[in-house]
Parts: sequence; C-alpha cells; structure tokens
Amino acid sequence: REMQQKDPRKVYYGRVLRRGGYIVLHYLFFFAMNDWRSSFHGINDHESDWEQIFVFLTEDDGELTPRWTAYASHDFKGDDLRRRWDDPELLRVDETHPLIFAGAGSHASYFEQGEYLMNASPRFLQPLVGVTACLRKFWVEQLGQGRSDHVDKKIEASVSVPFVDYARGDGISIGPGQQHQWTPILISDEDGWVDGYRGLWGLDTKDPFGGERAPSGPKYNRNGSVRLSWYNPLGWASLDKVAPPKQTLRCLNTRIARLEEDQNDLETQITQERSELRLLALEVQSLQQTDYFSNLHTQRLEALTEKQEHLRGLQSKRLANAETRKAAISYRHRIEQGDWGDPQAHIKRVHHPEPPTPPQARIVELWAAISGALLLLALVAVLTLFPRNWPLWLLGIGVIFGAIESTVRGHLFSYLLNLTIVLALITSAILVWKFWWILLALSILGMVIFMIRENLREVLQS
Repeated sequence: REMQQKDPRKVYYGRVLRRGGYIVLHYLFFFAMNDWRSSFHGINDHESDWEQIFVFLTEDDGELTPRWTAYASHDFKGDDLRRRWDDPELLRVDETHPLIFAGAGSHASYFEQGEYLMNASPRFLQPLVGVTACLRKFWVEQLGQGRSDHVDKKIEASVSVPFVDYARGDGISIGPGQQHQWTPILISDEDGWVDGYRGLWGLDTKDPFGGERAPSGPKYNRNGSVRLSWYNPLGWASLDKVAPPKQTLRCLNTRIARLEEDQNDLETQITQERSELRLLALEVQSLQQTDYFSNLHTQRLEALTEKQEHLRGLQSKRLANAETRKAAISYRHRIEQGDWGDPQAHIKRVHHPEPPTPPQARIVELWAAISGALLLLALVAVLTLFPRNWPLWLLGIGVIFGAIESTVRGHLFSYLLNLTIVLALITSAILVWKFWWILLALSILGMVIFMIRENLREVLQS
C-alpha cells in the first residue's frame, strides 16, 4: 500500500528478443509479497515475487502475427507452459491481448479461471512413491481395478499434501478496458539492477527446501546463475523444436527428401545383404552334408543367423522409414490446406480448474472436518479399552471409516468391490500359509503325473 501511495502505476517490465525465427515478447511482473500460505491456506510465504509470461510472434510479409504464448506456473515446464494462439483455452481481450488469471497469493499464471488443486510432496515421502506405484499398477493391470490413465494421479495424491490455488479472476483487473491500465517499462542487460544484482529480492529464511526464501531477480536464479527463461526463452517453453509457420513447409520438404534418400540407401543395402545371405545359406547347406566339417558348419550357421537378423533389422527400418515419409507427406498436405492440427497435441500434463462442487459437497466438507478428530478418538479408545486385541479393532475401525468416506463421496460400490478383493487376497495368503504342505504335495503329484504321461507317450510313439 505504501508503494502504491508513492507510485500508483501498475507496472510490467518487458523486453523484446529475436530468436530462431520468432520475435519474443517477455513480460515480467513484480509482486511485493507471496502470501499464499498466510492469506489463502497455500503452501508457502516469501517476501516479493517475480512472475513472467511470453508471447511469441512471427513476421510474415511485414506483419507481426502472434503464434504462441507461455505462462509460468508452479512446477509446470516445457510444452505444458505453452498454448497456441488459436487454442480455445487461451482467452484474449479484443483478440490481441492474452488474458492471465493469477493465483491468489501464489501469483502462478493460468489460462482458465477457477480453483486449481495443487499437490506438494514432502521429500521424505519420495521413497514411498516407487512402492506405491508398484502396488497401484498391480491393482490396475493385474486385478483390473480402476483405469490405468489415473494411476499416476492417484500415486501423486497418495504421497502429497493437497492445496488450492485460487485463480477465480474476481480480483483487481489490469489491462485494456479494465479499471487499471498497465505502464510498461522496457528492461535489458544494460540495466544495472537487472544485470548487476544476483541477490535475493527479500528475506532469506534459509529454508532448505526453498519454498519460503525470497526469489532472485528477473535474470538470475537463487544460486546466481542466469535463468533459462532469460537467455533461452524458446528452450524454456520447448519451442526450439517448433519451426515458425513460414519455415515449416521448407523443413518438411527437406525432411521428406532425406527420407527418400535413406529409403534408396536401404533398398540398396537390403538387396546386397539378401544376396550375401543366400550365398552363405548355400555354404551352410553344403557343410551340412559333410560330417568332417561339423565345427565349421556350426560357425557358418551362427554367421547365417546373425546376418539374417541384420537383414530383418534393415527391412524393419525400411518399413519405419516408409511410414514416416508417408506421414510427413500427409502432414505437409494438411498444412498446405491451413490445417495445423490439434492446438493441444503437444501438452503432456493438462491442468484444468476443479469442476463445480456437487450437491453432496457440503456433506463431504463436514465429514472431512470431523473425520480426523473422530479417528484419533477411536484410536485412543481402542488402545485404552481393548489393549490386547487392538490390531483387529484398528482394522475394523479402518474398514468402517473407509465405508463412511466412500458413502459420502459416492464411491461405496467401488469401495466394497476393492474390499472384497483385498479380503480374498488375505484369505488366499492364509490358506497358503496354513496348508502349504498340502499344496506342495499336490504340486509334486501333478509333476509326477505329467512326467509319466510324457514318458509313456514317447515310448508308445517310438
């Protein structure tokens, strides 16, 4: 407030770069305080905050055309930061200004307005990730419970603490047509405060995990190294691999020509290899007819097998090359027709805001508020009243609480099915443990019967 009283301007800092056929517009925003934890029940607080977005343009026939945008957002990186300009998820004002929804307190930048569920994984829980992944995959792949595309999300949720990032878009709005307007200030390496200061922009709390330490400036990381987003914005947004539209057809034509050359080379190699393979096969057949050259026959046979595998590899490579060339030609045709494909095809990890809460959400909230205390009370009661059989009582309490949790969330049927499978596995393990000697005897008896049957069949056939 004191800063705004002295200078009421709403400032963004910006710079313009030319990299790899793109004109890069780099926007940086300074916030006096990251109060996500103290004000919005988030994960951390730290003095000051620097956030950034990029707009990537191309120059076509003297006109600048926006092609991509990239928003900095928590631990997202690379392709997931980027949206194509024609992506319906990218909202714009007057079709020229991209709209950013800033997280309350965290200041992470989002393309859609809403409430985002974030997960923070404590480092000491990371060893559990591998064990949890194995159990989850066994549950899904072997037992057929749940969907495989949800496994990773469930694993992440099971070893992390959830937080909400509020990007509702109901706070102060700055920009064209809004109550407040931006004041742009251009910066570059020539500015002393940008290039000459590598320290932190606020209190250094010495937090070993880094979440509560103040950030460094727009150019540097906390360790004093230059930020990737500063010296290589295309690499930061994984846009190095994406040619501007004007260069795409030229790159495709070059690639298709190389594929045609590779195909001709492969055809020549396959013809030559097949001829040599047939000659070697004749040698093997000749040596097979002579008993005196058994060792030499073995060597030639091994060489024949190896050469045959090599030929198959060349033929497989030829097929892959032909399919790649066919796909490239088809893609070139689509581009010539103005079809650039799905604007979100490059995104690996989609993050949308949470959907509207269902009618039973209030019941879920009430249960979430009291369940932890009730569970603690139940544990104390069991240890006090039933100290001898407390493991069984704890198991029963866990089943009951799980049933209530599933009921209020509308997953009772799934819970009962999973519980049945778990009980069946436990029962099977108990039976194996108690009657292992019977199972061993039956296994040996089965092996004896099988061996006798096979031996008798061989005798009768001879």
